Amino acid sequence: MMRYFLLLTVYLLFTLSGEAQRGCRSFEYAQEALQHDPGLAARVSAIEAFTHRQLQASPVIVTGTDPAGQNTQKGAVSLIQIPVVVHIVYSNSSQNISDAQVQSQIDVLNADYHKQNADTARIPGYFSALAADCSFRFALATVDSSGHSTSGIVRTHTSVPSFSSNDNIKYTALGGDNAWDRDRYLNIWVGNLTGGILGYSSIPGGQKETDGIVVLYTAFGTKGTATAPFNLGRTATHEIGHWLNLIHIWGDSFCGDDEVSDTPPQQTSTQGNPSGMIVSCGNGPYGNMYMDYMDFTDDLGMHMFTYGQRDRMRVLFAEGGFRYPLLSSNALSGTPVTTGTAGGVVSPSNAMSLQFYPNPSAGAILVKMNDPARIGSVLEVYNQMGQRVLTQTVTELSFQMNLSSLPGGVYFARLQDSHRTDSYKLVKL
Repeated sequence: MMRYFLLLTVYLLFTLSGEAQRGCRSFEYAQEALQHDPGLAARVSAIEAFTHRQLQASPVIVTGTDPAGQNTQKGAVSLIQIPVVVHIVYSNSSQNISDAQVQSQIDVLNADYHKQNADTARIPGYFSALAADCSFRFALATVDSSGHSTSGIVRTHTSVPSFSSNDNIKYTALGGDNAWDRDRYLNIWVGNLTGGILGYSSIPGGQKETDGIVVLYTAFGTKGTATAPFNLGRTATHEIGHWLNLIHIWGDSFCGDDEVSDTPPQQTSTQGNPSGMIVSCGNGPYGNMYMDYMDFTDDLGMHMFTYGQRDRMRVLFAEGGFRYPLLSSNALSGTPVTTGTAGGVVSPSNAMSLQFYPNPSAGAILVKMNDPARIGSVLEVYNQMGQRVLTQTVTELSFQMNLSSLPGGVYFARLQDSHRTDSYKLVKL
């Protein structure tokens, strides 16, 4: 019953194992974040509790068995689209990677998270039944945070020669580039990282302005500066796994628990590009699943996510889940802002559906809608953890919404009907 607290324990117990590691610093980062953010532990525990409740309440259709004859969680799942913004922070021309290199990374993500990567052929037969199509699609954003057209790539020249895992790369004032709204975008920062770091990820439940992943510019994509043995784009695949709440496959402790039932226990991380069976922690007869994306093998040795990992990631997008607001993002399909004939600005169509007065507000907000056809829509309000805190059916073009019962902070209103879903930001004083 208390299993969901294990994730927090894993975070708190994490220590580095030395520079021979692949260079993922996600759990060092998590340890430091927990020390500096007094409320983070409670938010992480709440997300983990939500994950376990959802997985128990909504089991996936079982359609197959693993090599040992046990049921595996399989079945078709709907596609989840994730808009991406890539922040390239460079101090010299070699670090200013090309658009083609960025696109090569997006292509790798779509292959890996869709089980369309050619090297699935290298998965041993005894694990192949567990390899899952996670049904995520990643695409560079076409609408930026201000509603203007974008390539989804932001280039920032910096005087900072290199960055660590202290998040400076995520702040313009510190030589990096500010994040875009995490409820509309996956932020990926690419730059020169020091200390043998290949990448790291924020924690689900962490601060909004630091949400996303960071990747070394020589470990990003498959072209240009990408350098072996980390030149197949798997660093980003691995770090996005953390961003989607996956733990390293060995549970970040000796024979630890990664909170996924169909990954075998494993003594520690795997280095290089091994082959054959490596048995540890009593996980025979097949041994370690070192070809999993959440191990530390070289890019060439990574081939799969399991169904259990798929389900754990996708739970974040269930209603009330931490990543649920991303499903309402218009960053891939919204209408960009254009300049009108009188020199004014025409806002995206979804921004005109509702207007809120005042915003920010200490309590009551007047909501005005300009489309009578949308009467009958449901207006929902979510907090920054993706929890629904208010629901109201729209019955007229002008109505009051009372936020006085909510604590101060940023909230997200979601207007939904059978035709489309629009999202808005609200601030409660």
